Amino acid sequence: MKRLRFVTCDVFTDRPFGGNPLAVFPGVSGLDTATMQAIAREFNFSETTFVEAATTPGCTCKVRIFTPRNELKFAGHPTLGTAHVLAHSVPPTASPGGHLDLVFEEGVGPVPVRVTLDAGRPVFAELTAAKLPEAGPTPPAAATLARVLSLETSDLLGGAFTPGSFSAGIPFLYVPLKSRAALERARIDKLAWEQALSKYVAPDCFVFTFGDGGPLPQRAGSGPIEIRARMFAPAEGIEEDPATGSAAAALAGYLAPHDDARATTLRWTVHQGVEMGRPSLLQVQAERGPNGLASVKVGGASVIMTEGEFLLP
Repeated sequence: MKRLRFVTCDVFTDRPFGGNPLAVFPGVSGLDTATMQAIAREFNFSETTFVEAATTPGCTCKVRIFTPRNELKFAGHPTLGTAHVLAHSVPPTASPGGHLDLVFEEGVGPVPVRVTLDAGRPVFAELTAAKLPEAGPTPPAAATLARVLSLETSDLLGGAFTPGSFSAGIPFLYVPLKSRAALERARIDKLAWEQALSKYVAPDCFVFTFGDGGPLPQRAGSGPIEIRARMFAPAEGIEEDPATGSAAAALAGYLAPHDDARATTLRWTVHQGVEMGRPSLLQVQAERGPNGLASVKVGGASVIMTEGEFLLP
C-alpha cells in the first residue's frame, strides 16, 4: 500500500467554501499517467495536480494537471493553488523579501508564479502566462451560439463585441452578453452544443457581461474594469467551472483591442462562480508593447482546506 500526501485548497477566494476546489499532491515520483488520471477522476474536482522533480533547467518543479477526463498543458487555478500549497510549507525564513518566486514546468512551457507572503504565510499568488493570447478561427453564428447557451440572439452583446476564440494555452470561446439577467439564465443545451461546438477548436464557453450589463465601460484611471462571468466546459466533463484562470488569461487577448488605446497597463477584475454559490475573484493585468500585448498576469488568493493521505494499492 503506497501512501500519497495530498492537500486540497479553494482557489481565487480568501475564504473557505468559495472559489474553485483543487487537490494537490505536493511530492510524487514514479506515478504513471494512467494512475494520475485515475486519482483525478476519484477526486472529481475540476482539476488535480501532481508535483514532480523538474526536468527543465531553471524550473522549480514540474506540475502535471488533470481534469477528471484528461491532462491539460496549462490551467490557471491549478497553477496558483499549487503555488499556494507549496509556499504554505516553506519556512518564513526562506523568503525574507515578502514573496516567493517559483517557476513551474508545465505542458505549455515554464510558468513563473510570484506568491505574496504576510508574516511568512501566502496570501496572494500571480502567474505570468507562458503564452500570450492568440486568436482562433471564427466561431459559429450568433444565433447558433444563443441556442447552445439556451438564450435569445438578442441576449448577445453584438456590435464590436462579436463572439470570438482566444487561447493562452487552452482555447476558449468568448461570448459577451448584454445583461446580468442573460448571464444568469445561460445554460448549455447539450444537443445544440454537440452539433455546433463539440468539434470546434474552442468548445468551452466563457460567457460574460461588463459590470451590471451593457457595453465596455470607460476605464477610470488605472483602476480595473469589473466583469461578471461563467464558464461551461462540457468537453472536459465540467458542467460549470467556478473560476478559470486560463480563460481569464486569454480573455485579455479578446478585450485588449476594445480597450483604451492610450493605456499601457490594462486591468480587469473577473467575478465568477457566483451563480454556483462559489464566488471567485480573479485579477487580470496585461501590459501593452509596441506590437500588441507584451505580458498577461492572472492572480488571486487561496485557502487551504484539507490535508490527508491517498491510499494507493
